[in-house]
Parts: sequence; structure tokens; C-alpha cells
Amino acid sequence: MQLFYSRAFLRSLSTFSTRCAPCVCATPSIVLSSLPQLPPILLPEAGLGNVPHARTRLLEAQDFDAWVALRETVLATLPDPDFYVREDDEKDFFQAHMYPGGELIGVFVDGALVAYAMVELPGEHEAHNLGHVIGLDPAQQGMVAHLSSCMVLPQWRGRQLQRTLLSARLGLAQAHGRPLCMAMVSLRNHRSRHNMLRQGLRVVWTGTIDGLQRHVAMIDLEQGMDFATEGELLLPSLDYEALRAAALAGYACVGEVRAPDGAVSLRYARHLAHNRRPR
Repeated sequence: MQLFYSRAFLRSLSTFSTRCAPCVCATPSIVLSSLPQLPPILLPEAGLGNVPHARTRLLEAQDFDAWVALRETVLATLPDPDFYVREDDEKDFFQAHMYPGGELIGVFVDGALVAYAMVELPGEHEAHNLGHVIGLDPAQQGMVAHLSSCMVLPQWRGRQLQRTLLSARLGLAQAHGRPLCMAMVSLRNHRSRHNMLRQGLRVVWTGTIDGLQRHVAMIDLEQGMDFATEGELLLPSLDYEALRAAALAGYACVGEVRAPDGAVSLRYARHLAHNRRPR
């Protein structure tokens, strides 16, 4: 059995009780088992049980070359280049996610990096803070964590690693006191959006970021988000203008419907009163 703990959790031991201090752990079969206070939706169904020899740890500076190599492989296999547009400076991107700016989770098999996931802790006044982008009040932008890049080598896909790493990042964000977790996703990336919706995130904003049409998905780990049970909209997943208009009208994507021909439609429900609702 192997455990990893976020630095935020280790620092919190002297000031928080055992009951409220959130810890992140990972074993070959259990991830986030020490987060009983979180809603069940945050707990993965299978953990790392589908990769029995996997080990996890937080990445350090010496892992940069292995991280770049993994990304080279994954990006070369993407079916659509819009799924992920590479950063101009990968070293800066990597370092920006090192503590205290964030955390990087690595999954290793026989010493080789097979998957990674990143959490960023943006400053409340930084322009790229997604809370700022979607219009949250400035006081709430300091509560935001970015669920940044997550990649799995092709030969290790289909083992729920993306879902497990999403759960782990939510735990890390909470350990850092950042309950508003947000992620950007391409309108064309149905798999990533599906995983986020399944894990409890909701698409609360659609617009243009750095010239790219993007969703912003969000989950509030403290207060949750409530939606009306009637008056749902069913919108084509690639109809940017309709999706943006729905978000501006106070609707959020809460699910999806797949037709026999593979076409994906998104279910939008009206976002009820919430003091952290984007504008």
C-alpha cells in the first residue's frame, strides 16, 4: 500500500482536527478513502484497482522530462487538435503548477510515468483565474482551484484513471481550501466533459478564452449547486451560440444525451439562487 499526502494537508495537521482536515491518499485499490466528509459523488468507483501495480506521488522538478515525453505521446494521438492546445512554454506551465502555485499528481507503473493530473491555485487577482473569467465576485476568486491538464498514455486508457485523477484533484483542492473547482474543456471533447459531468461538475459558462471556444465546468465542494427540476433545455453539443446564450440566461449543463448515430445533446437546467453563481 502506498499513500501520498498533499503538502497542504501535512501543513494543516497542527491547526486542524482529524475530523475536518482533508487528506488525499492513493493505493492500488483505494483513492480518497480518507475523505469521508465529501459527497459520495467525489469518490471514484474503482480507484486504481484497474492498474494493480500503479504507484502515485506528487511530481517534482526532476520529473519534467518524463512529463514532456508523456505529453508528446498523448498529443500526437488526439483525434482533434482542438481537444488540447499546447502551451507556449511548457517549462513555465509545469513550474506554475508546482507548490505553492499548485500540485502535480503522477501515476507510475514500474517506475515509468503513465498518467498525470494538475491542480493550479491561481491568485484571486490574476486575469487567467477562471473565477474572474466567468464573472465571480472578486472575494470568491480566491476560493478557485483550476483542474488543469490531465493526460493518460494510450495503452493505459479505459482503466478509469482520468476519473480517479479527477477525484484526487478535487481532494487536493479542498485540502488547499479551494472549494470552487473549475476546468476548461473543448466543446468537441465529449469524453472529458462526460467525465466531469459524471463526477459532479456542471458547465456553468461557455465563451471564448484565448481565441478558443471553451466550456468552464465548476463544482462547489462547500455549498453545492441547485437546479430547477422543470424547464430543461436540450441543446446540440456543438451549437456554440445556443450554449453560450443558455449560460448567460442562468442555465448550466447538468447532463448529456447520446443519439444512436453518436450525436451528443446537452441537458441544461436553470441554476437556482446561489451566492456563487457566475454572471
